Amino acid sequence: MLLAVMVSCTGSQQSTQKTTEPTTDTEALLSYQDEITPDYLRKHLSVIADDSMMGRETGTEGIKMAAEYLANQYRKMGLEPVGDNGTYFQHFKLNATVTDSIVFQTFALENGEKTRISRSVASENSTAKYIRAFGGTDTLQAPIVFAGFGVNDPAHDVAHLKGVDLSGKWVMVFQKIPHVVNGDTLITPSVGARARIGAIFQSGAEGILLISDMSREEFEKSAKEAAMSFGEYSNMRLAYLDDGSGSRGFSKGYNLVSPEMAAQLLGLEDAAALESFRKELTQNISDFAPQKLGYALTQIPYSKETSFQSKNVLAFFEGADPMLKDEVVILTSHYDHVGISAPDSTGDRIYNGADDDGSGTVGLLNVAHAFSVAKENGVMPKRSILFLHVSGEEKGLLGSRYYSDHPVFPIEKTVADLNTDMIGRIDKKHEKMGVEEYVYVIGGKIISSELDSLLHVANAKTGQVELSPRYNDLQDPNQFYRRSDHWNFGRLGIPFVFFFTGVHEDYHRPSDEIQKIRFDKMADIVRTIYGTAVLVANTENPPTVDNREFIEITKAD
Repeated sequence: MLLAVMVSCTGSQQSTQKTTEPTTDTEALLSYQDEITPDYLRKHLSVIADDSMMGRETGTEGIKMAAEYLANQYRKMGLEPVGDNGTYFQHFKLNATVTDSIVFQTFALENGEKTRISRSVASENSTAKYIRAFGGTDTLQAPIVFAGFGVNDPAHDVAHLKGVDLSGKWVMVFQKIPHVVNGDTLITPSVGARARIGAIFQSGAEGILLISDMSREEFEKSAKEAAMSFGEYSNMRLAYLDDGSGSRGFSKGYNLVSPEMAAQLLGLEDAAALESFRKELTQNISDFAPQKLGYALTQIPYSKETSFQSKNVLAFFEGADPMLKDEVVILTSHYDHVGISAPDSTGDRIYNGADDDGSGTVGLLNVAHAFSVAKENGVMPKRSILFLHVSGEEKGLLGSRYYSDHPVFPIEKTVADLNTDMIGRIDKKHEKMGVEEYVYVIGGKIISSELDSLLHVANAKTGQVELSPRYNDLQDPNQFYRRSDHWNFGRLGIPFVFFFTGVHEDYHRPSDEIQKIRFDKMADIVRTIYGTAVLVANTENPPTVDNREFIEITKAD
């Protein structure tokens, strides 16, 4: 009886309470930018970029731990899980290649006969006479041609790729190109390694063999470091796009050759003679022509195809306007990095990716926190907001491609993408200028002038950082406009802004650590991102695409 009375009284109290409608006032929402702080960002980045996350490589235990951490944070904030089966995760299948070993066999060619002079195996437990730097997914078998420094430079009468047919050959070259020696320009500086690679492979070569200036000990150390990649996933592809007819990666070879083997192939007494040989070649650089060596190399990779599950993390903040809440503003970052690989000079092998893209990942968390605190106080945006952390960005924007092809909310209801990737550091240009308070913005006016206007208004009301258009150019040789996850939304006609502070000396190195993050400037950028999300969510009409040039470019992909 007492229980019945208590229930009755409670129900009576609830029925007399009035529900307060949330306000969607823009200025009220903007005031919650104060919830974005260096301390909040530091707290969560110290977890995301910790050694325990093992570099957050796609397909590893480390990235699974990071996904769980993000999901737990959104759960605490009360954001809605909109992934698979009521979770915060959108799973997708990746196909990949796993290489167990590579067998290298070197043959002497004489009078039409082949005599094997060396056989070595690169694997997790052994090193070879060659190091596969990249490519070489197919079995390769070809004669070896020595092509000096491997460049053509008519301006300085250098023609190291002319005079011998390079088609179907291994082309061995000295890795270091002598552009300027004792103040004398021997090869135009712009004729560098990238130009060399392009010219050699355009000639039809099977592969490139690089003679480095490493000692025997240094080469062996590099070979052991390279061996760490055996048995790991490589050449990841989205399973639903992989019909079996596409490429399994770069099939041509690109290898380093050991000093001893290089000396033997060149007919030198020993590896110590390589440096004097290189100096002589440099002194007579215009007189050299490529030459057949009388040797051949066979490279046989032992690989298998496999598949595994990866996942994006999705958390949904529903808007308050009954007419607009089915429209969605997406905020994206990638939470993967490059894992554990070759150690740096300190012996550190864990690539923590504090800036790339730990900074963007925790930046989104802090934006979500600001919105959730606003909601607790009865202030909400009109449109809904999806916080989307994708995996596989470092492997070819895989997670964002999957979501854009399998959206949880209709693409036609997605009004904008605000993408954040590397906002915690400053680049060399701004370091020299002594300027911290800036961010490069890519997108905006190259796809939607209306979104660009909203961004500038938001920045004036929030972070007040310099919005640099330096890379906001479809002719940018760095092509940053295509190198992060906004690409997969822009190609579908969704206006976007990409927030980015530039590449630095620790990019994709173990030294991309949390102690180098500039949290005060990072917080200002995150406030600008928050403010932009508020204005896009609350504007009467969503930004439209009024420049289709970007979309036309993406059609080629």
